[in-house]
Amino acid sequence: MSATGVFVGNRILLSRLYAATLLATLLVSLNGWQTAAPFVENLLSLTGWLLIAIGVVGRIWSGSYICGFKNSGLVTDGPYSLCRNPLYFFTFVAGLGIMLTTETLLLPALFAGLFWAHYPRVIRHEEEALLRRHGRAFETYCARVPRFWPSFASYSEPATYVVSAAHFRKHLGDALWFVIAGGIVEFIEGMHISGYLPTIVRIF
Repeated sequence: MSATGVFVGNRILLSRLYAATLLATLLVSLNGWQTAAPFVENLLSLTGWLLIAIGVVGRIWSGSYICGFKNSGLVTDGPYSLCRNPLYFFTFVAGLGIMLTTETLLLPALFAGLFWAHYPRVIRHEEEALLRRHGRAFETYCARVPRFWPSFASYSEPATYVVSAAHFRKHLGDALWFVIAGGIVEFIEGMHISGYLPTIVRIF
């Protein structure tokens, strides 16, 4: 099996391994900006929560357009007229936001590096499947809409669209985990500051 196939088939497991590694790191570390430059610490936290909010709303918006109908047709409206992979884009935004709530620069940089090391291959794999399924229609869509970074040049949305309630509820639950993760990061920081967790290393 190719490296792309391995990651596509196990990306949830790998994501959980990344999360476990991050958690282990946070349990023994605290950001260095707290004493060196408190303004930077607060700015990173604020930026992180803003990105989490954007990412969560974007994931809910994107998910609503494919709830229950992902494989029945080619979705090209709403967030899918901004870029071809809005769920991955808003996942990246929310994930980067979580990393910024650690109030460090190193951990967001590592997250961005890991994301770009793996997800472009996943996206290409999924787009190859869409090309086989939709043919010329998907080629036309690709020529008009960028793959990852949104562009409002061709934005369009229907007056109404049908949503599967069960699938939409699942997307709400998935999006909520990003908020919970940000809260866990803040809680661990508070435990360090209160002295309940040891601070072995400070990270900038």
